[in-house]
Amino acid sequence: MKRFLLLLVFTSFYSFGQQIDKPKEDKALVYFTRFDAAGFLINFKYFDGEKYLGKFNYGKYLVYECEPGKHIFWSKAENFDFVDANLEAGKVYIIDARPKMGAFKAGVELVVFNKELDNYDRYKKRIFKSIEKGERYIANDEELKSEEVEIKDLIQKGMEKYTKLKNENSDKIAVLIDGMFFDDSYFVEKDFTKKIN
Repeated sequence: MKRFLLLLVFTSFYSFGQQIDKPKEDKALVYFTRFDAAGFLINFKYFDGEKYLGKFNYGKYLVYECEPGKHIFWSKAENFDFVDANLEAGKVYIIDARPKMGAFKAGVELVVFNKELDNYDRYKKRIFKSIEKGERYIANDEELKSEEVEIKDLIQKGMEKYTKLKNENSDKIAVLIDGMFFDDSYFVEKDFTKKIN
């Protein structure tokens, strides 16, 4: 019985890590999360350059496998927000969509999850809980096709906005740099001792 409980505790410490998918060796994996419940009904739309990835609201997350190298990730709510990324093959990245106050509805701010963030420990727990407890969003072809016309115009506007900000050397474009990938040190450790005493 003691061995069983010890095994249970040991596997519980590492169970979360098993929920983070790993990419194929020659691909990169990006998690788009949304842990903050503010504006919970508002859908944010997500893109990789001119490719529409889908839309979801609070309580969901998206896992996107892509080619390594340069990407422009962006989101649209009341505003546009962008991340310049240079992804490594075999690595996992996390970008959190934070709702922020807009004039008429929620705006969005994309935040690259990394160890340099203010309140990193608290933030990490909330991010991982949103993946552990959240619903994985998978866009279906029917949904993407139904938004095709609207999205085409939106992509053009989004890329124009990105180009304008880039030409102005704006600090409004977040940057995902080397070393901002997920690794084992990000695991949230839990105290399971109360369960077995």
